[in-house]
Amino acid sequence: MRIYLRSFLVVLNQLRNVFILLIATVISGTVIFQIFYSSAYDPRFSGELIDSIFATIALLFAMEIYDFPHQGTVIIKLMWLIYPFIGLILIGIGIIEFGMVAFTFRYRLKAWNEWLAKTMNEHTILVGLGNVGTRILHELLENEVPTAVIIQETEKRPEFVQNMYKSPNVAVISGDASQISVLKEANVDKARALLAVTNDDLVNFKIATKAKEMNPKLRTVIRAFDQDFSQKVTDLFDIDAAISTSAIAAPAFVATSYEDGIIQTLRSKKGKTSFHLFSIPLTDTFSPVTVESFEEEFEVTILAIDKLAHPDSDDKIQPGSKLLVLGELRSLKRIKSQYCI
Repeated sequence: MRIYLRSFLVVLNQLRNVFILLIATVISGTVIFQIFYSSAYDPRFSGELIDSIFATIALLFAMEIYDFPHQGTVIIKLMWLIYPFIGLILIGIGIIEFGMVAFTFRYRLKAWNEWLAKTMNEHTILVGLGNVGTRILHELLENEVPTAVIIQETEKRPEFVQNMYKSPNVAVISGDASQISVLKEANVDKARALLAVTNDDLVNFKIATKAKEMNPKLRTVIRAFDQDFSQKVTDLFDIDAAISTSAIAAPAFVATSYEDGIIQTLRSKKGKTSFHLFSIPLTDTFSPVTVESFEEEFEVTILAIDKLAHPDSDDKIQPGSKLLVLGELRSLKRIKSQYCI
């Protein structure tokens, strides 16, 4: 529902001037009615505020609730003549504006994406739509994270871009993300995070530092092919994280080549230790123990037992259970050698 509400907010934002003029016209007409119109002109008029509001709105649509004030002042008489024209003009402007917004939305023109980005708050800005970037975007969309994607002409793949256009949760901004004007179009001031994952380490670094200058609270994460470079930029500059995809992938390849059941490999930020998320089915001959004693013995963290997530330390692990465990490769080998087939 939030996703479609954003599209409604875009339309509402673009028509705000028409609504402001309409409200101002109704208020001024109501004041005139309250001051210059009385029951002497029409006994049905009670003089209450609600009567004046309805009478003003009716005049805007060229309808009369009360009789024309033949004996009234020039001001109230002019209202009868002018307000129908004002209403016609406002309705015409509203129809034209709405038509333009609808056309822009239908064909997802550049203006619509800029309007959409302006409605986003605490969103993520993604720069780069290569293999890594497209996978990141799919992950963001699955988690319903509002995203502004900045792409250059060389990155535009018609099919993929058209699919992005179908999602009200994605604003597609065309241009060079290292330019301040383009980052402004992506509403960087209100963004939560920026992910720069182009194929150039220096470009990613340049984009992240410029975005950080514009929004110091922004969390910046860049893709780095050079592992040494990624370490230096996080240490020396105000970059929150620089991730080397090859460095992350290498431990996973090695670990998976040795053992089955490894779901994901995580690299510690400090040091060279790799932690693995793995699934282990226990044998029926396994002796029941508490989670705490199992974790201490094998130096692991148990994330789930069968369908029970985040078990308590005093919960019992039963024979035949399936464990979701986080630990080092040596711990996995020890567990499998003792309790697995």
